Amino acid sequence: MRAKQLFIALCILFGAAVGSATAQSNNHNTLVKEWREGDYIIRRWVVADDNPHTVEYDIFYAVNQADMAAGYEDNSKTLKRLDSFFAELQRDTLRHIKRISITGYASPDGTIPYNSELARKRAQQLSRLINERYKLGTKYNVAVTSHVEPWSATTDAIEHSSLQNRNELVRIVNANEAPMVIDNRLKHQTAAWQYLTHDVLPDMRRTTVEITYTEDQLSDSREYSPEEPEIIIVEETVIEKPRHRRHKVEVVNEWDGVIIDLGAASEGYSNQ
Repeated sequence: MRAKQLFIALCILFGAAVGSATAQSNNHNTLVKEWREGDYIIRRWVVADDNPHTVEYDIFYAVNQADMAAGYEDNSKTLKRLDSFFAELQRDTLRHIKRISITGYASPDGTIPYNSELARKRAQQLSRLINERYKLGTKYNVAVTSHVEPWSATTDAIEHSSLQNRNELVRIVNANEAPMVIDNRLKHQTAAWQYLTHDVLPDMRRTTVEITYTEDQLSDSREYSPEEPEIIIVEETVIEKPRHRRHKVEVVNEWDGVIIDLGAASEGYSNQ
């Protein structure tokens, strides 16, 4: 009996120690569910994720256009990806948007004032579309900016092209000169200009949607905590079996054949 009670006490003490350690290790997490499986208590936690994730979506435009055309390039596929992201955001309570950046771009060909306005219009137009499409309102931090790509941004494409005068073209696009001067010089390079206007500049006419978010994780912990059995203490009572007093028999009047029992008057239980 005593050995069994000692074992139960040790189990309870061990379970309390494990429980304390589990609680301490999850101070920065959120308990969402708790249930028992046999001798174990299972706790489900939401583990906060502090590492941001980033996804980008590019919408492209025809030259001199600021309105988004779903049928242009791969815009329809990009919009479907955006739809999937925000639909999942509505279902997944573990995903948290930290920032949405919408940046409109314009290619470097043309004048700076015109391109600056074009890039701004592209960003603002797409920002309105996204806000209406996904009902963003003031729920998220949305930053809208614009940027005109410099001619130097074409350097990598030129270096990896099959143009014969790549080195000369690289010097032209990286020269410390006004964009319109570089523009005119490139137009005199017929093959280079055709390559740039067909394969390079179209990708610069875009608006980029960058979404930064964190995504928490679910984690289960197991704590050994056997249920304490119900202990019923039964008081043991020792019942002594009664003993009959031995009768003293004495023959008083033997001649008469009569036997008198002298202990008959005191017959009963004895504590001796």
